[in-house]
Amino acid sequence: MWFIDGYTIALASCVVLGSRLGARTGPGVTLAIGLLVFAFASAGPALLDSPAAWTATRFVQGFGYALIVSSVASVIGGLPNTAERTLGYTLWITTYSVGAGLGPLLGRVCVDLDAQALLFWAPAAVALVACVLAALLLRGVNLGQAAAARVDVASATLAFVGFGLFVAGLQSHGPVLARVLATALGCGVLAAFRVRQLRSRDPLIDVRMLSFSRLGACSLALVVGSACYTGSVFLFSVTADSLLSVLPVSVLALWVSLGSYAFHRVQSRFSPVRVLQVSLATCATGLVVAAFVGLWPASLLIGLGVGVSMASGDAYLLGSVPPRDVARAAALQETSLAVGAALGVAGFGGVHAATGSVAGTALLTAGLVALVVAALRHQRGVLTA
Repeated sequence: MWFIDGYTIALASCVVLGSRLGARTGPGVTLAIGLLVFAFASAGPALLDSPAAWTATRFVQGFGYALIVSSVASVIGGLPNTAERTLGYTLWITTYSVGAGLGPLLGRVCVDLDAQALLFWAPAAVALVACVLAALLLRGVNLGQAAAARVDVASATLAFVGFGLFVAGLQSHGPVLARVLATALGCGVLAAFRVRQLRSRDPLIDVRMLSFSRLGACSLALVVGSACYTGSVFLFSVTADSLLSVLPVSVLALWVSLGSYAFHRVQSRFSPVRVLQVSLATCATGLVVAAFVGLWPASLLIGLGVGVSMASGDAYLLGSVPPRDVARAAALQETSLAVGAALGVAGFGGVHAATGSVAGTALLTAGLVALVVAALRHQRGVLTA
């Protein structure tokens, strides 16, 4: 379980630092470094024979992915045209969801063929090829942030420790008291991080943007949408014991891709808050269907809801700020997605460990999503894509 959760903990912890490193060194360099780290960490379990070493490589892999996420978001967020940024994030969500859906499917095939080593060598090879392409194609990309960007070591440390403890405390294993203390301590450290960001002239994350009437609603939608996706992948995989039973996970990814595309068709017809509410309500309905009907129809509803919520959250978050604030909004967006992805695995896993029931987990999380939908009614800001 730590091998699985270490990745999400490292991702949530490092994405804030990765965002600032991307601004300082340039997105091309950051992406190449992240892919290189990811490649070596992916191959680690195939070369090592210690469970502790496997878990350590998983943490390193999460750090590499945090650099990848930060650099990709910086490139897309730096596009001058709003329509191009929206399309860029839609393509990103599409490829991300397809990859996440194919992962369990290909993994099941490797296990059935008794070729588990491919689970580690294949991602490493793909990451190395992508590293070469990133170094060649993005080396000239400069977002004009490096001169002003500096790494606030104290803030980066607070973010690393705070997000790490908060997500680690939500895991589904370990003593209950230790997990509660870790979550509480993580919240305390994150509170100190927030105070430091409010006082900083060059914050890692501009928390002033999180006013609920400005960008807080978008960030909340991104966190919940990302959590619904990774949590649903976890939930669908709990009872998977064959290649056929893994298929709903892959189909879920295809529906997410369709949902991100559908956002372009509906954004001009409905208000931003309505789009966010309906998309998250669709996710909640899908979770209820998963509890009482089945995974196949649930994957359709959850996938469409997640696709629209993530695409709309990205578009409204970056489209509602002036050009000078796009870089800071992109950092907020990256953090929301990464923390949501980590919370999905940790939260769904923790609830499932406590209830021992897939249906109970789905119903409880559906209720939490419904509360978020109700809270979005109080959003009064002007959001644009």
